[in-house]
Amino acid sequence: MSEAPALTLGPDCTIRTVRSLQDTLTAALAGAARLTLDCAAVERADITFVQIVLAADKAARHRAAGIALVNVPPAVESAFRRAAIALPSAPLL
Repeated sequence: MSEAPALTLGPDCTIRTVRSLQDTLTAALAGAARLTLDCAAVERADITFVQIVLAADKAARHRAAGIALVNVPPAVESAFRRAAIALPSAPLL
């Protein structure tokens, strides 16, 4: 597995961008031991974003990998809180 890549997310992480985000996450996870999602620019996030992140994290963990969110703004915290789900955090490798 390669070095842990970082993916910078855009301002809109909602159902409008779900297909693009899913494709980007899948590509970024390919062969990665850990993926860091930089959420600093996220202004809007909804349950679709939470679902995509959780699905990607689950897939990564099946490969002994993981996803961590950094620079988490209120919009992302709120989306996870509304879903009653903790933010994923990958173990340090």
